[in-house]
Amino acid sequence: MAESDSDKLEPPAYRMSRARIAVLLALAALPVLLTALAQPFLPDIVPLHYGTNGADRWGSKAELFVAADIIAVIELALVGLYTVVERQRETGREDWIVVNGPVTAMFPTFAILYAIMACVQAVYLFAAFQLTEFTLPVDVGKLYVYVLLGLALLAMLAPAFYMLITGKGLSLVNFHPGTSDLEKRTGADKQQARAIGGLLLFLAGFVLVEFLLLLK
Repeated sequence: MAESDSDKLEPPAYRMSRARIAVLLALAALPVLLTALAQPFLPDIVPLHYGTNGADRWGSKAELFVAADIIAVIELALVGLYTVVERQRETGREDWIVVNGPVTAMFPTFAILYAIMACVQAVYLFAAFQLTEFTLPVDVGKLYVYVLLGLALLAMLAPAFYMLITGKGLSLVNFHPGTSDLEKRTGADKQQARAIGGLLLFLAGFVLVEFLLLLK
């Protein structure tokens, strides 16, 4: 008996990229890997914290794993979140996620953030070799805060201006994608988009003020 077309399994419209997940996993493990590779070459006592005048706290080189492990755990948790979202998109269960918004930018955002964190850890290890007259220009902890605040600011400003100017972009923040015919006829979708854009711009202002205060 011939199998009907309706019984045939159609390939999913979207396929989860396992290569991207592998890249994120590799980047997440990089801070720990760099720290492990540097251990045999480091002195037993290394600088662990830096101020504007150089190292202000010293300790065992094994303590360098603390920061690396914290970074790795957070990044692996985000990889898990990314995998869940990608799996939902692959199986078509995407009514609860933002289909055409930030979800599509998760991979480049995470990849760039992970690369920055790996570079920061590399600088930290480089300084642990206690090179003559070597000092870090900023506190590493503050550097993390600067990066996170900068990303948060960009994540709010970009959609805010887009929604205010175009009156579009509800899919960026709406957990129920799509616009009804009534909303289109009355222009309610554009009003909602501009209202949300204004709210995002207002929130971005608070983040910007905090960012400027930290830079002082």
